[in-house]
Amino acid sequence: MQTIETVFVEKIDLELIEKNVPLHARPFSVAIAWMKAYGLSGDILAPELWAPLMVIYHQLYPTGDFSMPRLLEGFVGFRDRAYIASVNIVFGTPSIDPLKCIDISATELNVIWWNDRLQVWRAIYSVADLWDFAYSVNDLSGQSPSADQLWTYAKSAITSTSMTLVNGGLHVDSVVQSACLTAELAMKGMLAFTGYSEDKIRAFNHRLSDLAEAVISYQSNNNDELLKLACSSFPDYVKTRYKDHELSRVQLLTLGMRAQFVAAEALRRASDRNLAREIEQGNDSIPRKTCNI
Repeated sequence: MQTIETVFVEKIDLELIEKNVPLHARPFSVAIAWMKAYGLSGDILAPELWAPLMVIYHQLYPTGDFSMPRLLEGFVGFRDRAYIASVNIVFGTPSIDPLKCIDISATELNVIWWNDRLQVWRAIYSVADLWDFAYSVNDLSGQSPSADQLWTYAKSAITSTSMTLVNGGLHVDSVVQSACLTAELAMKGMLAFTGYSEDKIRAFNHRLSDLAEAVISYQSNNNDELLKLACSSFPDYVKTRYKDHELSRVQLLTLGMRAQFVAAEALRRASDRNLAREIEQGNDSIPRKTCNI
């Protein structure tokens, strides 16, 4: 097989960038283009093609990540710090350990467990929220373009909140806006999925409590009161654009996890995903309502 050329990789890579193809998917696309261009056949992943191709890509992107991306990245808070919590792509019916989804050392987690177990349980439920939301979006996609778009924006808002809290240092005030948007967009997406018109959804404006009532009217469950309590506990989205939100870092972490709960709870009412309920029904689990929502 003819060895792939750097100039060819660079050319096709630029074309793929223009098409918004993510980095991890571009080597495969380049390999297909190379084989088509030279009328080659055989295994695209054959070492004689793939190995030199990846050498070139690692030269082009020395710090690039070519692994399969996660389905979603959110966060959990311990004390006054945020830690990335990941939702990976899995197949079949694997056993999910929420604590292993958190980017934290076992040593640090043990310290927190022995000093404040409620924080660990809150994190466990928050990770379950992320899994329920991400996989519910995946399950329900394609049935309502309007809902799909709103949920895509909600996922971005979750990631924005998480990255700001994890990496933002002292500059984390924008998470008030992204957390509010997470809850709002997830619930509005749920209403779009149920058939609400765009005008009817827009009429809710940023009133999260009213959105919660509408979501509950579609499908009630045992977490109705918890959802209403959570939605009544958000700061005013518009006012906090221009005035100090007066929230401490710990309160911002709670707000971010509250948004993840609302997003998940909205979609759990239309999907079959409910890892949070499975955890709560465990023999050694504490009730969700005892955690700080």
